[in-house]
Amino acid sequence: MSDVIRAGYISAVNYQDGTAQVVYKDRDNSTSPYMPVWSNEYNMPDIDTLVYVVHLQNGGTRGMILVPPYTDDNKPVEGKKGIWRKDFGDGSYIRYDYESQHMDVITHSLHVESLEIGGDLTVDGGIKAKTINTTGNVHIGGDLTVDGSYPG
Repeated sequence: MSDVIRAGYISAVNYQDGTAQVVYKDRDNSTSPYMPVWSNEYNMPDIDTLVYVVHLQNGGTRGMILVPPYTDDNKPVEGKKGIWRKDFGDGSYIRYDYESQHMDVITHSLHVESLEIGGDLTVDGGIKAKTINTTGNVHIGGDLTVDGSYPG
């Protein structure tokens, strides 16, 4: 059973195929063949990321790489029931609270070409967009500056 689940570190990544190789430092730095990364989203791990690998019992050459585990050095940003959160590594993230049905899209140096919101939208900061369309009411709690003309 000790050969079924192993801990190792990503040593190479094939981004197009969604596979990676793992080096096992506790096994004389032996390297696995390319194996699939098991995930429900595309987010390949970086080189030297700690991962778990589930190997088939009929040999150590086939298996699946599990997403990086939480550890003492890699703790969840906010560990709370009912929260889904995706961090992008540059301070940007998407966060959804199932209880309040509230979603945050926080961007830092992340360019978003378009974003569709089906509920209320709160903007904390400025908006720099070519076009903003709404089919609902607009409430402005601060100053409004218009650098163009109203077409109506």
